[in-house]
Amino acid sequence: MTASTTPPPTATPTTPRERYRRWQESGAFAPDRTPGSPAWSMILPPPNITGDLHLGHAYEHTLSDTLTRWHRMQGESTLWLPGLDHAAIATNALLERQLRAEGTSRAEIGREEFARRAWAWKDACEAGITTQMRDLGASPDWDRLTFTLDEGPSRVTRTAFTRLFDDGLIHRARRDTLWCPGCATTLSDIEADHAGTQPACSRCRSRLEIRSTPQWYLRTSDLAAAATDAVTGGATRIDPPDALRDYLRWAADLDDWCISRQLWWGHRIPIWYGPGGQTCAFPSDEQIPDSWTQDEDTLDTWFSSALWPLSTLGWPDDTADLRRFYPNSLLVTGNDLIFFWALRMTLLCTYLTGQPPFRRMLFHGMIRDAHGRKMSKSLGNTVDPLPLIAEHGPDALRLALARRSRPGADIPFGDDDLTGARAFLTKLRSITALAGRFGCTWRRTRPAPSHLLDRWLLTRLDAALAPARTGYDAGDLATAGDALTRFAEDDLSGLHLEARKDELYAGDASARAALSYTLTTLLTALHPMLPFTTEELAETLGWSGNLDHEPCPEPGALDPEAAAAGEQLRALRDATRSHRVRQGFSTAPLPARGHGIPLWTELCRIAGLTDTARLTDTAPGPDPASELSVLGGTLTLPARAELDATQRRLLLRRLEHAQTQVDRLSARLADPGFRERAPAASQERARADLDANTREQRRLQAMLELTAG
Repeated sequence: MTASTTPPPTATPTTPRERYRRWQESGAFAPDRTPGSPAWSMILPPPNITGDLHLGHAYEHTLSDTLTRWHRMQGESTLWLPGLDHAAIATNALLERQLRAEGTSRAEIGREEFARRAWAWKDACEAGITTQMRDLGASPDWDRLTFTLDEGPSRVTRTAFTRLFDDGLIHRARRDTLWCPGCATTLSDIEADHAGTQPACSRCRSRLEIRSTPQWYLRTSDLAAAATDAVTGGATRIDPPDALRDYLRWAADLDDWCISRQLWWGHRIPIWYGPGGQTCAFPSDEQIPDSWTQDEDTLDTWFSSALWPLSTLGWPDDTADLRRFYPNSLLVTGNDLIFFWALRMTLLCTYLTGQPPFRRMLFHGMIRDAHGRKMSKSLGNTVDPLPLIAEHGPDALRLALARRSRPGADIPFGDDDLTGARAFLTKLRSITALAGRFGCTWRRTRPAPSHLLDRWLLTRLDAALAPARTGYDAGDLATAGDALTRFAEDDLSGLHLEARKDELYAGDASARAALSYTLTTLLTALHPMLPFTTEELAETLGWSGNLDHEPCPEPGALDPEAAAAGEQLRALRDATRSHRVRQGFSTAPLPARGHGIPLWTELCRIAGLTDTARLTDTAPGPDPASELSVLGGTLTLPARAELDATQRRLLLRRLEHAQTQVDRLSARLADPGFRERAPAASQERARADLDANTREQRRLQAMLELTAG
């Protein structure tokens, strides 16, 4: 849609939940099936069904959703696959606590009833988790929501286990392992906390023991070469560099992986025992002989999680999804899961398919509080994202998190982040409302404005688009967000609108076209981070549809003349403001002359200047005068203020206050008791305050003397 002269229609107020429902019902989150369109795919690290999501999930989902929407806007057939993890040990521990509170146990209720309770718990958690993700604006293809114990992943897990067993990579052995007497199962290192020198179970807090027990093991060292080749040979890229080093270090030092657990919730190990001590792994489509009994243990949750790129796309069948979306284009997950999940997915999926599961893996840091501390329940500094969304809106939380998001870096997060994000959204709404009053509409066609400052606005827009696109492509949302928000605040609102508002109110065609295109492009570029707000504001400009399907314009070529003129205007405006403060001028217009300033009229408007050359050709310049030379231009301003009675009284009050402070601080520093008892820091602070007030006193006295005539 291009700009038109008809007023834009009034947008129907829509709540975020109503807008989200419209997106989902329209099928906006499903991949495009157009033949030949490039494919892009990513799996959602499946949250555990152990309760509500926390701020770390909100951060990861903001990052992932922003990248997903960005790739949709590039015209790619985009698939973001959602899922949930059965979290075997955590869910078992939770249900065991519930049973103890009821005065019973899993042994008393039996395996079937225990499973029924676990599935009921899963259904309740699924509803809560998916609602939270929707409230944040996450846009995976919900029609493909998969649970790690669903029929498809169960078949994949059993098929993979059978193949690895038949290939001699899975075996049973008695070895020393960590044992939790509370959970009654073997554990891996990730499930152990260390309190001093004594490891404890991270779920039930029981002290762990070392026991020699028979367990099932996977020889991961035999798979390590292919997992290493995947990243060193270029098939898989890992960002940032620290994550690559950690990945290669883990891959070079792999031990056998204990994959069995003594739990009831999870994938039952597909091993059966027959007459005469026979042991066999049966694939899911093979009939189990009569009298054969299945192994009682379940698989480590990480085993089925390691197959997730295959479980979600229909492997081992040769499905259309598998051909189109495997390997996944990207994995986004925390840097604490390099070994436990990312490496293990590469190990198993590469062995089973001959291809590594991801073309790129991007690892992010951990959310921390404003003081840099890790968020934990014991410190009492965890943050529930739902109240933040309810109070500030989803886009304020998304922007606050996005502006902190750099690959691999931890994310300090506090109230100031939300305050700043909310202030920007208010600014963006104000800009759009003002543009609407100027008659601006949604315009995708780039104009060729005649006015130098309108050309400057477009070249500044281009200068913001370049790092924004780079940031989105790299998963560096801080770079993208910083470029776009600074442009909106400093260039568009802080300079162009202020300098061109008279022409815009008068209906100037060049200014209106430039502003229409700029705001259209800015909202489009911000959309991946701020999907709710950008669509709402776009509708006020006459747009309709789904911004996920609007391409973001490429930046144009630099306009050096306009760029130089605009930066000179900004610098001269700032220099004039500083001159006013130094010399004590009021906000009244200052007489001025300029030379070599292409945007002279605009400078006079935004800096509050009166062009003395236009009053009379023979009028003398400001006397005495101060010359400001900036970027090839010279601005001549008065060097002393002509004060009226009100301004003079204000200066006298300020002088009186400074004199009072000088007297008070001098007396304090002369007091022997203060010098003897006060801390050194307090004495130093008092001396610094005295120096500052003395300087201010002298400055004000000089100004009053200069203007006394």
